[in-house]
Amino acid sequence: MIQKLRHFIHFFLAFFSDLWGLVRPLAYQLQYQHFKNDLPKKEQIKRLCLLGNGPSFSQIVDNLEAFNQYDFCTVNLSINNQVFKQIKPKIHVFVDKAIWVLRDREDIKQFWENIKHIDWNIILLVPYSCPKWAIQSFERNPCVKVHRFCNNSWNPELKPAKSFRMWLFKKGLISPNESNVTISAIYSSILLGYKSIYLLGVEHSWMRDVRVNERNEVVLIDRHFYGEKEIVWRNYEGIPIKLVDLLQSLYATFGAHLDLRCFADYLGDVKILNCTEGSYIDAYERGKLEDML
Repeated sequence: MIQKLRHFIHFFLAFFSDLWGLVRPLAYQLQYQHFKNDLPKKEQIKRLCLLGNGPSFSQIVDNLEAFNQYDFCTVNLSINNQVFKQIKPKIHVFVDKAIWVLRDREDIKQFWENIKHIDWNIILLVPYSCPKWAIQSFERNPCVKVHRFCNNSWNPELKPAKSFRMWLFKKGLISPNESNVTISAIYSSILLGYKSIYLLGVEHSWMRDVRVNERNEVVLIDRHFYGEKEIVWRNYEGIPIKLVDLLQSLYATFGAHLDLRCFADYLGDVKILNCTEGSYIDAYERGKLEDML
C-alpha cells in the first residue's frame, strides 16, 4: 500500500514538474518563434558530412575529391579558415550569441567580413534569438540565405511526455539542449531532410584537457583543426567559470547527443554515423573515414 502511495505521489509530482517545464519553451515561442518552423524540409539526395572544428576536420582537405557525393555543413568560426573556401559548404550553423554581442572581438570581426565574400549559395542557420538586424546584414550578400532554428529545450521525466517531446522535435518547436553547436547542426540537418549524416571533427574530448590552476581557474587546452591553445574558460562578462559549470555543460551536451539518437530512432529513416577518431560521443554508431569514401 505504501509503495503504491509513493508511486502515485512520484507520478503526481513528475506530472506537474513536466507541465511546469513547458513554461519556458512556451515563453520562447511567444517571444521568438511564434509556433512556426522556418526550416524548409525536403528530401535530400546527397549525404551530409557535418564538420565540427576538432582536429580531424583536416582529414577532409586530403580527400576532398572523394567527397563529391556529400553536402558539407560547417559550424561557428570555421568560416575564418581557408579550408572553408575550399570545401564550399552548403550549410553553416552558429548558435553562440557572441557573434552579435561581441562584434568588436577580432575573430568575430573576421567572421562578419568573411560572410560578405561568400560567392556560392549557402544556407546560414541561426537561432530564433538572433536579432533581425543581424539576419538582414547576412542577407545583404545575395549568396546567403538565412533560416532560423529553435534552440529551446524541454526535458520531461514521464514516458508519455518524452514521446510528446519527440513529436515536438519533429515539428521544430522544441530542441535538444543546444549547449554545443554540433547539437544544433545535427538537429537542424535532420529537419532539413537529411537521412544520412556523417560526423567528422567532433572529438568532444574536453575532459582529458581540463585542469584547475593555482588561481582556481578552469583551464582548457582548446583543440581545433587550425591549432590549439590553452585558455581560461570565461563567461560573456569575462568572468572565469567554475568547474561545476563546466561539468553541467558537458552533462547537457552528452545528454543532448543521446536525445538526438532517440530522435533518429523515432523517425526511423535517419542514420547518424560518427566517423571521428577518438571521439568521446557514445550516442551514435561508429565509423571510419574510409567508410565515407
